[in-house]
Amino acid sequence: MNFRLIFSILIFSSILSLQTAAQPYFQWYDSIPVKINSSFVANPWAGGLNFTQISSVDMDMDGDKDLFVFDRTGNKIRTFINNGTANTVDYKYNPYFETKFPKLHDWALLYDFNCDGKEDIFSYSDVGGGFDIYKNTSTLATGLQFQKVVTQQRSIYNPPSGSLINLYVSSVDIPAISDIDNDGDVDVVTFAITGTYMEYHKNMSIELGFGCDSLKFQMANRCWGYAAENSLSNDYTLYDTCIGNVINPELTGYEGQLRSAERHAGSCELCIDLDNDGDKEFIVGDVSYPNLTMLTNNGTTTDASFSSEDVAFPFSNGGSQDVDMTLFPCAFYQDVNNDGKKDLLVSPNAPNASENANSIWYYQNTGTNSFPVFQFQQTNILQDKMIELGEGAYPVFFDYDNDGLKDLFIGNYGYYNSAGFEHKIAQFKNIGTTTAPQFELITRDYKNLSTYGITNMVPAFGDMDGDTDADMILGAYDGRIHYFQNIAAIGAPANFVLSQANFKNSANRIIDVGDFAAPQIFDVDNDGKNDIVIGARNGKLAYYRRTSSTGTPVVDSVSHFWGNIKVNLPFYTTGYSFPFVFRDGGQTKIFAGAERGTLMLYDHIDGNLNGAFTLVDSVYMNINQGTRTAPTGTDINNDGFIDLVVGNYQGGVSFYKGTGSIITVEDMYENITWNFDIYPNPSSSNFTIRLYDFKKDHYQLQLYNVVGQTILTEQITSNLSNINTELIPNGIYFCKIIDMSNNTSLVKRVAIQH
Repeated sequence: MNFRLIFSILIFSSILSLQTAAQPYFQWYDSIPVKINSSFVANPWAGGLNFTQISSVDMDMDGDKDLFVFDRTGNKIRTFINNGTANTVDYKYNPYFETKFPKLHDWALLYDFNCDGKEDIFSYSDVGGGFDIYKNTSTLATGLQFQKVVTQQRSIYNPPSGSLINLYVSSVDIPAISDIDNDGDVDVVTFAITGTYMEYHKNMSIELGFGCDSLKFQMANRCWGYAAENSLSNDYTLYDTCIGNVINPELTGYEGQLRSAERHAGSCELCIDLDNDGDKEFIVGDVSYPNLTMLTNNGTTTDASFSSEDVAFPFSNGGSQDVDMTLFPCAFYQDVNNDGKKDLLVSPNAPNASENANSIWYYQNTGTNSFPVFQFQQTNILQDKMIELGEGAYPVFFDYDNDGLKDLFIGNYGYYNSAGFEHKIAQFKNIGTTTAPQFELITRDYKNLSTYGITNMVPAFGDMDGDTDADMILGAYDGRIHYFQNIAAIGAPANFVLSQANFKNSANRIIDVGDFAAPQIFDVDNDGKNDIVIGARNGKLAYYRRTSSTGTPVVDSVSHFWGNIKVNLPFYTTGYSFPFVFRDGGQTKIFAGAERGTLMLYDHIDGNLNGAFTLVDSVYMNINQGTRTAPTGTDINNDGFIDLVVGNYQGGVSFYKGTGSIITVEDMYENITWNFDIYPNPSSSNFTIRLYDFKKDHYQLQLYNVVGQTILTEQITSNLSNINTELIPNGIYFCKIIDMSNNTSLVKRVAIQH
């Protein structure tokens, strides 16, 4: 922790407070339990995943490979730390490491190009038409860090004396980065700019005496494997004559070059040796098809030749199920269960057009690394451990059963299926206490609202008819809102009925903000009657003031450009504003979510409802959830500070606990920088807790079973603690270590077998 920086910030904050009101501060927090399908999940607040590219890299310098997950939805990076449990998929989401990566976009893969054992970054170029490379310069002293070493990697397209041209990979394609010829340096296979043929760009670093830490590419084969993709399908012609090849491509062929203006439609490639013969097979997903195709390489490392085509991979390679993923599946080869064997992960590369809530398929390698066999395990690895609602997540707190505990409701754009999208609102009941909330998923389709045919449902709750109970308004894709009256008896759980579809103003005109209506019910003018604030695709906020006291609510527009708020990035016509109006210390403020992924804070609202509000910060506390952020808040733990839940278009939510003072970006994630190990695991009569970054008398252990029942609670008094399990029945348990100094925690699984 940088105390000098904190002290400077606090002094500056004190001076600034003479000119402006104090602001709310937040810390990312993952210790509020969430139960889904009768079990508490490990990473409920991890933020959702859609269309991912998955690589391994040691982020916390502990020797285990962690997971770097890049999501094309909002170009969002998510980082999962490997707990290292043998033969187990066991990861803990830790957003601290996301801040250590450079800004990446379109595609990103990690591969060790310089043979130092640390994975480097290959990602679509900032200048387009190729890829940039970032070297992993991490050390134990500095932690995870990267340095850009290449902007738009070049290759000689007409060797041996041709000029260097950018090694073209489109923003839609994902190349194969692999040591094709097994000489120790990294090569690249990618589709030609014109499509049809796969280009093999050989890294000549070893051959030229530079070692594997250089990147000297040249075209080795413009028709790698002598196969051509059909221009009208994803079938391949084998033993193609390959007109237009380079001189002596590996062993055969002749010279030529093709770089037309036509662009390849989209493919993602993976090269791995499936039969231990030294050469690499080719696994490819295509933009318009649901399957993976595998081409068997019957050639050599210097003369690839594809001899057969398999459109049901990995089923026909000994696996249990082929891939059927609607559109554009991409394969990634990583050991995710800590058994030393690389597994197959498959995720779509087609935003808004393929699976989203079940979009990371896991095939365990039950063979060996020399002869892998991929057995299907699940469709939602990582996603099954988090709140995952497909595309779009629009949270709001509301005590639906009047038990004094705020529950959590989350609308979405939709779960994808072959017929389109299913638009729903998930209901999470607060099963905790007023100071220690816990949530349980009750249903993904609250009140069967999906049957109303409302696209992109954004819920808002508040009393609109003056009868003291909360009614519901749903915002919709078409920019309109729908009013549901709560007809429940006083004190009974809410019972909503549609009172007015396409809600109208006092002049009987339909309220319409354009597209993507995101309403919030809030008493803006503090007159005792709730009003409506509505975000929209255009990035502005609309303010409708309620003039009626009781009965059917009557509202009228005050402004469709309220406070001059517009959350769009420069030159963007869309902004996807999402309002959270709140009072902090008696003053009205607004957090506005946005397409840009950050939170924008506005104040100077009270007494200025018809004027321009002040933008305090457009990247508040550097919170960034990828794209289309949707904030909501309440003091969920009754500590006097507003807590935030922030949804995003990846279909998940993140929790930020309110704090009493400003903190640095590093401190925002401080609560999850410590760690612990459990061994032996499985355990028979006892297991040992090894705790890193130990602070005496600060830690407590809680052991609970899969249904959330607490089995054991003990104080941790040293960095090595022995836990007796002789009287605990066989089974899977969750070991939770709590840092009592800041009320943060980590959870790991332990198996007990007597």
